[in-house]
Amino acid sequence: MPKRQSNTVTSTVVTGEKGKIAAVAEKGSDAQPSRPVDGHKMDVDGDEEMGEFEDPFEDEVDEDEELVEHDEDSDGVDMMEDNQDDDSEEESEEAAEKKRQVYLPGDPLNEGETLQADNSAYHMLHNMSVQWPCLSFDFVPDILGNNRTGFPHTMYAVAGTQADRSYRNQVLLLKWSQLHRTIHDDLDDEDKDDDIEDLDEDPILETKTLRHQGGVNRIRALQSRESPLTATWADTGKVHIWDIKKLMDAFETPGAVVPTSAQQPLFTIASHGSIEGYAMDWNPDGRLLTGDCNSKIYLTTRRSDTGANFVADRNEFRGHTASVEDIQWSPEEASVFASCSVDQSIKIWDVRAKNHGYALDVPNAHDADVNVISWNRKARYLLASGGDNGDFKVWDMRKWTDPNGRSTPAAEFHWHKKAVTSIEWCPTDESVLAVSGADNQLSLWDLAVELDAEEEARHKEAMVGSDGALRQVPAQLLFIHQGQTDIKELHWHPQVPGALASTAATGFNVFKTISV
Repeated sequence: MPKRQSNTVTSTVVTGEKGKIAAVAEKGSDAQPSRPVDGHKMDVDGDEEMGEFEDPFEDEVDEDEELVEHDEDSDGVDMMEDNQDDDSEEESEEAAEKKRQVYLPGDPLNEGETLQADNSAYHMLHNMSVQWPCLSFDFVPDILGNNRTGFPHTMYAVAGTQADRSYRNQVLLLKWSQLHRTIHDDLDDEDKDDDIEDLDEDPILETKTLRHQGGVNRIRALQSRESPLTATWADTGKVHIWDIKKLMDAFETPGAVVPTSAQQPLFTIASHGSIEGYAMDWNPDGRLLTGDCNSKIYLTTRRSDTGANFVADRNEFRGHTASVEDIQWSPEEASVFASCSVDQSIKIWDVRAKNHGYALDVPNAHDADVNVISWNRKARYLLASGGDNGDFKVWDMRKWTDPNGRSTPAAEFHWHKKAVTSIEWCPTDESVLAVSGADNQLSLWDLAVELDAEEEARHKEAMVGSDGALRQVPAQLLFIHQGQTDIKELHWHPQVPGALASTAATGFNVFKTISV
């Protein structure tokens, strides 16, 4: 994995009597994600700074070949004074740099200071809300093409509600369109002129709904354009499988009526009885794994590519001793999956095992409940996990145990102050990871970044908090997105590189940062 230089970005600014300070903090519901930080530094005036680079042609011109000794403008005014002014400004900026501080989550705000969104840290940032909060959502694959970079974007997603009454819950099929690029003061004039039609337009949210009995604990879409199936884990203990193709088609036909048959589940899994759960994942071939709060995991198999021909296995996978919190199929082996649990373990399974037992085990993966896991789709030997104590770890399947037989992570980070609620590897960059927590932060990480001692020393003073203590910021931390309350889940869009969405009690954020 290649190493990269550290470059952190935060997502809010502080405004007040002391002027504009680039920042990230927990306080203030209006805080929306940021300003770029070079070596964990922010400018008081918000301008991004760039380090010095060697001029490759510097030595190709001799001193005695100097072509211009003295410049004058068109009016005959001496330009040397302007150059002196520029030097003076640069010296002032260098002096001011030593007084700048990075504002991080948890830092106190001074009287008169508030947090505001800093749009210069985003290529795109949109906020959208629905009637009821959604614990879970998933992107739905579309036919608009892969690796889309041009604005505006269109995205499809499914979500499940947590309404105030069981009978009011719904499965939502969402179409987010007109997702334009976000304009900001630091945008070059040339970019503004070239792409003015792509800037700062309001997004359009369209929805199609299905009635759902009970709250939706988790929802997952089968990543298939030909067979768009969605599964919902209900708090009633049932898992429902839906065919959403007709709802997708209805978006493209104004006034189209969704037939009654499409408003009912294709199949309902009753293997878990009345025990609810959260863990669920589709295999690309249509097999579905579900794990419940009573430590049981069941497999449901699709017998054909079309229709509702599903078979739910009544024989559970046994091994966990507490609630199964998350499940992920291996991207490398079609029969292998990983699971994590409140029993603090991570287990690796093979569905071909006749006894339905696990093959590998990390009995104490975290010092608390293991809430979420994510398997890297590009570096397929890497598995990430997030714990209830706020830490997250990366496991190398090639080095599952050390010489003493103990399982040790390849990396671990203790940044989030509360439980990790979601974790997911970037689908286009094997070293980039997104993590959300109950501390209302969504952080982006690049594990290929190595600590730059020179940069750290240059900006060391900026990392001193108001209490005089030096704050430790990992070099691998790229970006902190805030502004949402009670973040529950995040996902990278599989067809728009670098684009993310997150769901929280306050609604959805759809964004693309300057960091990825």
